[in-house]
Amino acid sequence: MSRYYSKNAKSRRERIGFYTAFAICLIAVCMAVYSTYNTVSDNKAKTVSTAETGVVVVNEPVSNVTVPVPTLGMKSDSEVTVPTETAEPDTHPTEALEDETKGRGDALETMLAADVSLSMPTKSGHVLRPFSRDSVYYKTLNTWKPHTGADFDGELGEDVLAMLGGEVTKVTDDKMYGKTVEITVNNVTVGYGGISGVKVKPGDKVEKGDQIGAIGVVPSEASDKSHIHVYVRVNNDYADPLSFIGNNN
Repeated sequence: MSRYYSKNAKSRRERIGFYTAFAICLIAVCMAVYSTYNTVSDNKAKTVSTAETGVVVVNEPVSNVTVPVPTLGMKSDSEVTVPTETAEPDTHPTEALEDETKGRGDALETMLAADVSLSMPTKSGHVLRPFSRDSVYYKTLNTWKPHTGADFDGELGEDVLAMLGGEVTKVTDDKMYGKTVEITVNNVTVGYGGISGVKVKPGDKVEKGDQIGAIGVVPSEASDKSHIHVYVRVNNDYADPLSFIGNNN
């Protein structure tokens, strides 16, 4: 009897051990199948998403992608253009530009200091570019700077007339404005740049309306229509020439 009981007890322990091991194996197999299923499902979802939307999943390796690279067309210096809103004034002006920007006083004060009336320097009196204390773009120079004068356009060789009577104080060949004539009376000087065929010399007395030369070329503004560049200085301050035209005094 004792031997039979011992044999049955051993048999039950063996069966319990077998079923326990079997259960553990079954759980491990289930977990492995579940993990494999999730991995396959995720990869399938990513493949479908990429195929349908055309969007590459972040952090996924991508191959065979061609990115177009834009090419920059090279232009000659004469073709280069600068946007008015993004270009800065020239920080290294030439000697002529430095001379031009000296002595810019208050505009109204400068006007009141001059008791003159100017006439038009050309037959048409058409203004190509007005006076500006703010920087404007010079196409020829490809730079920005104040335009401390007024440009009057016309045909090459057209007469240029004295805007006021006075003494011719300077006739020079300026690297920025070409052949230049200055006429002065009291504290007012009127300069004419871009003159050809100059008919006066320093020390000459001229009357308003006298011919002093003809329309030539302004080197610093050669890309514009043919014109002359006229500037006015009152007590060495630059002023708008147009503000004195037609004054009654």
